[in-house]
Amino acid sequence: MLTVVILNYRDAKRSLLCVQNVLAEGADYVLVWDNSADAGMSAADIQAGNPDPERVRIIISPHNYGFAAGVNRAIEFALIDRPGSWILLINNDAQLYHGAIEIMCNVLLENKNARIVSPLINNNASIQGRTWYQHLTGLLFKRRHFGCSSHPSGCCFLLAPERIVLPLFDERFFMYGEDCALGIRFQAPEDIIWLEKVLVFHEGSASSGLGSPFYEERMVAAHLLLARYIAKSRFYYLILLSIRFIVLPVRALVRAIRFRSVVPFVALWRGVLIAAGRDPLRQAISAPETPECTP
Repeated sequence: MLTVVILNYRDAKRSLLCVQNVLAEGADYVLVWDNSADAGMSAADIQAGNPDPERVRIIISPHNYGFAAGVNRAIEFALIDRPGSWILLINNDAQLYHGAIEIMCNVLLENKNARIVSPLINNNASIQGRTWYQHLTGLLFKRRHFGCSSHPSGCCFLLAPERIVLPLFDERFFMYGEDCALGIRFQAPEDIIWLEKVLVFHEGSASSGLGSPFYEERMVAAHLLLARYIAKSRFYYLILLSIRFIVLPVRALVRAIRFRSVVPFVALWRGVLIAAGRDPLRQAISAPETPECTP
């Protein structure tokens, strides 16, 4: 069995297009986790355009838990609804190419020890495949270098939940960085199957907005949180922080010139505060509540 999981954040139009796409590609069940925290308005719009209420279930989260925690909650819900199913995680601003579901499922079926199948992604005209995260600097590369670990894109991959210990993502990451942490967790050669086929089109940063204050500050926070995630000792953590306090201002300068904006510099300080635990989005979340299901 296969369950497609889609996170929605105040973008019913793209979520509906994604739902229609995965249904057309043969998905037999879709779970839309609405992370909008907008009193159910986005979920109502999705439900109004729901092309197949029998196969599409919409869950309204009581809070915007962010990407990592939102995906974890959605997977928990999906496995209660359909125990034993595999999970295809896909961003709501992504579209599957024809035959993608069948190809990924066959690969996961043939490789009994694999946990994840990760395809190539057409990331708005740039082909994204296996990406390498360099632990010391926090930089990303397309080829392996010393001290790197590879990770699948959170945009789309197929997961066999029975082959891993859930939850999938580390929830210290609100948005961005959770995919790098996942790659650090699954480093055995058989853990992830990297397909050399372009199976997904991704619009890219549709919800967060590339270069926006949210995007910039969350990326800074992700860099700092990953340093904490990687470090096995306080000394190594201090080394990683020292390097990032050089790399991140340089990154901000480059992006400020690119976007002709001071936003990347403002985001530096805000990102540091978020990584230190002063995250206004997390502080707004009270004790866990029960999600709602649309009729």
